[in-house]
Order: sequence, then C-alpha cells, then structure tokens
Amino acid sequence: MTVKTKPPLENDYPAQIYRREPEPYHPPEYLPYLDKAVEAVRSLKLIVFGLLAGTLLMALYGFFLIWQLTHDSHRMVEQTVRMAEEMVAIRASMDGMSRNIDAMRGNLGEVRDSMRTMNDSVGAMNASVAHMAGSVGLIQHSTSNLDRSFGPAMGMMNSFIPFGWGGNTWRGAPPYAPPPPIAAAPGR
Repeated sequence: MTVKTKPPLENDYPAQIYRREPEPYHPPEYLPYLDKAVEAVRSLKLIVFGLLAGTLLMALYGFFLIWQLTHDSHRMVEQTVRMAEEMVAIRASMDGMSRNIDAMRGNLGEVRDSMRTMNDSVGAMNASVAHMAGSVGLIQHSTSNLDRSFGPAMGMMNSFIPFGWGGNTWRGAPPYAPPPPIAAAPGR
C-alpha cells in the first residue's frame, strides 16, 4: 500500500503550480487613485443625501403652503357668497325704502306739519351735537396732553425694535381744535 503524500506548498499553492515572481509584490499604481475615488464618493454621497433631504423638506413645505392657500381661497369664496346674500338683502331693503319714499311724496301735506315738528327736534339735536363736539374737543385736548407725556418715551422705545420695524416716528401731538360755537336752534 502506498500512501500519497501531499505536495509541498508555497504561498498557499502547490509548488509545481506556483511560479515564483522574480521581484517582490508591488501594489498596482492605480490603487491610491481608487482610494481617493472611494473617499470622494463618500463625500459626494453625504452631499447628495443632504440635498435630497433639503429638497424633500422644501417639497413638504411647498405642499403645506399650497394646501394653506387653497384652504384660505375656500374660506374667501364662502365669505364672498355670504356677502352676495347680504347684498341681496340690502337691495330688498332699499327697494322697500324706495316704495316708502314714494308713498311719502303722496302725503306731502301731512308731512309738512310733521316736518315743522321734526325741524324743532333737529334744532334740539343740533344743540346736543354741539355740546358733544365740545366734549370731544376736551377729550382731544386731554389726549394731546397724554401724547405730549408718553409720545417721546414711546418713540424712544420703538427705536429698540430690531430689523428697523420700530423707529422713532413720534411727530408730536396734534394741535388742539376748539369746539365750534353752539348755534341757536332754528325757529326760536
């Protein structure tokens, strides 16, 4: 019985198959370029993923803005429809008022007496309005004093608002306007 022996190995190959190279192994010249290319592809991959994420966020935000615009447009259409309905009601009221005015024209004789009474009432109302004008003039004067007190300080505080939204825009209080003189009621 003969036992077969394994052939001797050199560099993990059988000796009769393996050919010894005359020089030691040198890596290929393109290997450093491949390493640089791998690093460049990694960097490029990070940039592309970042751009994709940014694009996705911008697309989502754009979708949200379009949805908000359509929602607001729908609300605006609803308000326009309501306003049109109100305009129809106003037109009906105006038509009724026109009919009433036409009826009043037919009764001018009766209305003349009523007009004298109304004229006296308007004179009293005129005096009341003149009194109210005097009160409003006093309110304006008091407000003017408040403006003179707080205006410069608020103008200074507005100059601290960022991005130029504030600023010292106080131009002083408006001038005092005295109330008009009270006129006597007509017909007295």
